[in-house]
Amino acid sequence: MISEEIFKNPYYLIELQLFAAEDEGRTEPPSERRRREEKEKGNVPKSAEVASTLVLLGGTGVLFVLGERFVKNIAVFIKKYIAMGVHVDHFGTEEFRSTMTLVARDFLNLIWPILAITVVFAIVGNVVQVGFMFTPRAVSFRFDRITPNFKRILPNRQTMFNLLKSLAKVILIGVVSYILIAGDFLKILLTGNMGVMESIALISYSGFKIMMTVGILLLAIAAADFFFQKFEFEESLKQTPSEAKREMKDDSGDPSLKNRRMQLARDMMQGNMLKEVPKADVVITNPTHYSVALAYEFGRDQAPRVVAKGENRLALEIRRIAKENDVPIVESPQQARLLYAQVDVGKEIPNEFFQAIVSILVTLEKFRKKVGMA
Repeated sequence: MISEEIFKNPYYLIELQLFAAEDEGRTEPPSERRRREEKEKGNVPKSAEVASTLVLLGGTGVLFVLGERFVKNIAVFIKKYIAMGVHVDHFGTEEFRSTMTLVARDFLNLIWPILAITVVFAIVGNVVQVGFMFTPRAVSFRFDRITPNFKRILPNRQTMFNLLKSLAKVILIGVVSYILIAGDFLKILLTGNMGVMESIALISYSGFKIMMTVGILLLAIAAADFFFQKFEFEESLKQTPSEAKREMKDDSGDPSLKNRRMQLARDMMQGNMLKEVPKADVVITNPTHYSVALAYEFGRDQAPRVVAKGENRLALEIRRIAKENDVPIVESPQQARLLYAQVDVGKEIPNEFFQAIVSILVTLEKFRKKVGMA
């Protein structure tokens, strides 16, 4: 008998979480890159029910419009080749080849209107869902298409929806057929007393009513299937947080490197800005928080320009450089705050600041000498 002490010994303990699969859950919405990659592969949300239902309605409509002509052509086709078979004395390889060629040509002439309209409706059924799209990768060979996928046969949301959809179609076709045939039942019983063409016309009309009614109702199932496939497609594109982070890193680079580049750009901009402080005519300050250096070039500028501005540590640096270069420093807390918040470096001050700033500049002896006022 195994002692319980063995199970308490750390040497025999097994970390079961090492065998657990990492599953963060696909909670992140799909990115545009993910959508683009899937579209290039030919993976788009669409329902086969839409195209097949339109083909059904289109083919049935053509048969109804061309029904009489179609039946007559079939009769001519059958009569022609029965008569040909009766009058043939010798039927060898060459005769068989020529006969099959004639049969294929006449049969194609017989059914081409139906083939043409079904092809058109099949194309329309796909275009209305995904638009005009051609992706060479969708027709290329992919090994995963022939690899068994057990997820397709195991019970899941997709298979259960397909099962319900198939049951709905079977029930719908059965109920509609029963109701419409029951309505024409007495007329169908009387076909024994009618001519061949009249009987064919009656039965064909009953079949047309069944096909068109079923087709119109199947459009509702096709619409529901389309929205379900779109929902499933969106769910399949969702990403885990780690996948979204990895994709963002691939698109925009490592965030730490990006932040470093931004910091270097800010430092370079600040360095260039501080070089302009000695050329300023005045530095407006809010004694401890903001500093804004202004310069005015007579004959070039329409109004004083902000050549440097800063907050906290940078504000102190601007004041230090201004003192070292004998640039006047004027305390005006309100103007300093407003200029810092509303005027970018290199821009001239707006009209609402003009009177207040000029009233400061004209009191400065250095500025008055510069513009020839002293």
